[in-house]
Amino acid sequence: MNPQEAIAVDMEERLQVACGQVNAAHVQLVALAAEALRTEAWAVAGIRTPCQWLAWQSGVSAGTAKRILRVAAACETHPLTYAVFAEGRLSLEQAAVAVTAPAHWDAQFAELAPLSTVAQLKIEVRAATPAPEPTEPDTTTESVTKGFDNAGRFALHADLDPDRGRIVDAALRESKDRLFREGHTDATWADALVDLAERSMGAAPMARRERFRINLHLDPSQHIPASWGDGFNVSDAIRRFLTCDGMLVPTFVESGRPVSVGTPTPIIPDRTRRTVLARDRHTCRSPYCAATHGLEIHHVVHREDGGPTATPNLLALCRRCHRQHHLGRLGIAGDADQPDGLTFTDQWGRNIDQAARPRPPTGPPPEPEQPYQHPTGERLDKWSLTFPDAPPRAAA
Repeated sequence: MNPQEAIAVDMEERLQVACGQVNAAHVQLVALAAEALRTEAWAVAGIRTPCQWLAWQSGVSAGTAKRILRVAAACETHPLTYAVFAEGRLSLEQAAVAVTAPAHWDAQFAELAPLSTVAQLKIEVRAATPAPEPTEPDTTTESVTKGFDNAGRFALHADLDPDRGRIVDAALRESKDRLFREGHTDATWADALVDLAERSMGAAPMARRERFRINLHLDPSQHIPASWGDGFNVSDAIRRFLTCDGMLVPTFVESGRPVSVGTPTPIIPDRTRRTVLARDRHTCRSPYCAATHGLEIHHVVHREDGGPTATPNLLALCRRCHRQHHLGRLGIAGDADQPDGLTFTDQWGRNIDQAARPRPPTGPPPEPEQPYQHPTGERLDKWSLTFPDAPPRAAA
């Protein structure tokens, strides 16, 4: 063996040891994520999804957090592939792709995964996943149902033909991707749907927007002081949320009957809004959020409680974090004009750190149960991949 070959062999051996230790650390991280899913320890103030919580706590990207959670959930659906990962023989990326294969091919992918690169595994998963039989479009069966229930919650269900459904799906995916690029890394499909509706209304002519404007009616003399235009009562949390920022239109009443409407007045004056946004660098002040679009101005001490509309009492929040606060899941206190003047707490009153605080290791890195062996690196001919039909289901 010449010196160059010896250097290459030594480098490969050291790289395999390092990769095995990384894999073993990922096994621990996945196990903790699985425990968080099982115990719902992730459901703390302001956190909407396990992915958002894991990305915040561990400092990884949203994509890496999704892969960790996918592997964590696979301990039940793909036990053999998960066992190979737990031995340190699979990287997190390999395992995250392998567990997307149909569960009945778990044994096959437990053997294939250690030998395949991530790109090869994606091809193998596609080959193992049969495409559904196409159906002929029938516009007579298309339907969209919507409405409010007795509690005032809105439900929407659509059943569309494949071509028209793909248009709606593409629009929703574009909306969710736009939210992600704007900093909303944990945006849900519900967020995408609302964003799509808001942009549609924003593109409408002013006359039509006024016709379909959503109005909240306030009457302090009533037992429940707020209601929607259709008569449904509004909870205190949503009322305080909606009156924190927006437009007020006074209505003059005579003998219990409205007789005139005044000039719309913004709750936050435009000059004050610009000052607050510039101070907060046009970014949501919530510790675990970096949204820069769709920001609203929040009163630390609410107007109903005597809070002034002055910059020390105002801060920028994205719409979702703003809702979380008014729903009691995110506490905010302090002086917003000071760089570190605000204190954020969760629903149990515990302080929320501004960023993840990983502890430095106090010992050697974990050792994998099995040494890591890299994929073979051989060329994969996708035309040679054949998977038989799925096994029949066992009789009940």
